[in-house]
Amino acid sequence: MNISNQTKIALAALLLGVGALSFGSIFVRLSEAEISPNATVFNRLWLASTIFGLWNGYKAISGQFSPDKPVEQQSYTSQDFLLLIGAGTCWAATLAFLAWSLTQTHVAISSVLHNLAPIFTSLGAWLLFRHGFESKFLLGMVIAFGGTITIEFEELQTATNEVTGTFAAIVSAIFFGAYLLTVEKLRTKFSLEIIQLWICGMAAVVILPILLLTQDRIFPSSANGWLWVISQAAICQVLGHGLLTYSLARFSSVVVSLVHLLEPIFSAIFAFFIFSEQLSFFNFMGFAIVLIGLYLAISSQVADKSKLQNSFNTIFVKNLLKI
Repeated sequence: MNISNQTKIALAALLLGVGALSFGSIFVRLSEAEISPNATVFNRLWLASTIFGLWNGYKAISGQFSPDKPVEQQSYTSQDFLLLIGAGTCWAATLAFLAWSLTQTHVAISSVLHNLAPIFTSLGAWLLFRHGFESKFLLGMVIAFGGTITIEFEELQTATNEVTGTFAAIVSAIFFGAYLLTVEKLRTKFSLEIIQLWICGMAAVVILPILLLTQDRIFPSSANGWLWVISQAAICQVLGHGLLTYSLARFSSVVVSLVHLLEPIFSAIFAFFIFSEQLSFFNFMGFAIVLIGLYLAISSQVADKSKLQNSFNTIFVKNLLKI
């Protein structure tokens, strides 16, 4: 497989992963009739860790009987353990602070501030790895973030500015940026299923004490309730974050965090079909702005710039012209 095809596959996986993650807010809304957002997160994590555990077990067993190649024993260093534990803790903190912010402030404010993650990811890449950024990337990031504000513009006009919720949303963005940077480092050595097994398991351990302290109901009480949390685990965590983890072998955490800005676009479209929520002029204008910003930013961040641009032209431009 040549580099161009690898780029196309990674880009398709990244877009599909963000699309899967966009169902998260919908599943939380459907499940909140029975359990709290934190309980939904906990069930999402332990169920996903079970799925990834079975996946790893299947690969290990099938590898024992494979005549093609010997089974490779994965070695762990103390640094690996610290990174795996750190990634799980950062992911738990991301979800916990985001859920807290949604109870303290308007959804629009929480969404916009949580999407500050690309700024913190870029800052971390610069501080830790001395990674420089072209002016084209910075311009694209500003445009894309401006698009997310435009998408939520009407709701922001009526939103109140609660300090606690604002702070929690910003902290969730910081932890999400740290999570992506850590997973990017882990992806150079470990497979996506091993990384996600550790992350989901560790995050579930971190979230559980919060549920016990708040005395929230932990498990759903009906078949429908279980359906929504299982969907969260399978679609959002296993498929969504599994594909994001896969794409981090090809794209930097900065690029992945920027593409994550597409999540409110997908969420709005899904909500339109599922809940009949109307899309306004500002929604459509924001969608276009985000796409323009992402194209500028991402096309400047891949090692082989021309090949990524060709991939984008093939996937987006040519297909759009056929419509």
